[in-house]
Amino acid sequence: MDAPLEKTEELTSASTDSKERYLGSVRFFKHMILSVNALLILLPIVFLIIALYKNSILQAAYACLKTEYEDYVLQTAEQQKEQFAMLQNEDRREVSFVSDKDETQPLPEEDELRIPFYVDLNAWNYLLVNEMHPLSQDFELKLVDTRNGKQVDGRIKYSLEKMLDAAKEYGMELIICSAYRGYEKQQELLNESIEKYMGKGLNYESAFFQAKRQLERVGCSEHHTGLAVDIVGEHYQSLDAGQANTAEARWLAEHAHEYGFILRYPKDKEKITRLEFESWHFRYVGTEAAGFMKEHNLCFEEFLELAQKQQEMGYKQEIPEDSAYRVDGQETNGH
Repeated sequence: MDAPLEKTEELTSASTDSKERYLGSVRFFKHMILSVNALLILLPIVFLIIALYKNSILQAAYACLKTEYEDYVLQTAEQQKEQFAMLQNEDRREVSFVSDKDETQPLPEEDELRIPFYVDLNAWNYLLVNEMHPLSQDFELKLVDTRNGKQVDGRIKYSLEKMLDAAKEYGMELIICSAYRGYEKQQELLNESIEKYMGKGLNYESAFFQAKRQLERVGCSEHHTGLAVDIVGEHYQSLDAGQANTAEARWLAEHAHEYGFILRYPKDKEKITRLEFESWHFRYVGTEAAGFMKEHNLCFEEFLELAQKQQEMGYKQEIPEDSAYRVDGQETNGH
């Protein structure tokens, strides 16, 4: 009866010895290395699958919401056109009164704001791009590099660098942190912003509209045109509310028009531009237009609407026959 017990004890002892020999053996370390390598290969694949799945969900949600939002934008645009037409009819309406000569005369027009120079609404520097005016699919541009490697429309480079040099004379080192931006980059930034707000507990729809207050949809951003730049100071480069309090932002707000740039999204025009105040976003329009908008506190949409209204009401000024229409010495007939 003792023989089987002895064999069992021998097997147990052999098994224990075998485990002990395996734990410190070369085979053990080989297996460990293979396991680690397998994990290093598998983990990125798993994370990639999760990321792709998450992105597909976001893309599907974005596509659905994008369609709904575009319908809303079209409806809003039609409503604004109707309101604009009503205002035009009111402006054109003649109110009669009886004079001493018993003649019917129109009521004299009150003094109204008028643009004193010709505005070619088809000129490149007056290109309007926003959620109700997406960039045309056949839009083409020629980009050039700025000093720090960003890209802009070649026609604004001289004015842009002139402005940067002028700021430097005041002891300010301005940095172009964003300029031309392609569609893929715009979508990437929008997705990142949406995910950030979803991480704070918002659902996709709420996160989308929150992100939309700061970023235009793809095809609706001025950054696609190469005519817009985000500029910050060397010592404060965050694109947040604090940027407006920097000396650089104050200098730009005061002097950018001298070089043909406007503060594109002013603080008091958010209902018109549909974007939050951005103290860093500047758009080239030319010195005449920029100076006029600065003097009369107009945003770009208001300026273009006023120009269109003037032309429709007969205030249009013809282009001089002896020279092509130019802005700051640069031809505006395209690339």
